[in-house]
Parts: sequence; C-alpha cells; structure tokens
Amino acid sequence: AASSVEVAVVPGEAFGTPGYLRLSYALGDEDLIEGVSRLQKLLGEARD
Repeated sequence: AASSVEVAVVPGEAFGTPGYLRLSYALGDEDLIEGVSRLQKLLGEARD
C-alpha cells in the first residue's frame, strides 16, 4: 500500500476514473522527486 512508503493517494472513483489513483503535485520539486522515488520503490517491490 502507498501508506507503507508514506505517500498519500486517492482512489480514482472519487473523481470519475475507477481503476486509477489520484495524486497531488502541488508541492515543491524536492518533495515531488522524493514521492516519485517512494512510489517507484513500492511498485518495484510489488513486481518482485
């Protein structure tokens, strides 16, 4: 789960796009880079 890497996501259903996640990018560049790195880690672990 995204919470295991401390990244917040919202289910797409809440915005009319079931099967997708909603992310906010209203942060500074450093925070965005860190968040993407954490999501990459999570997805890499899920793939293994």
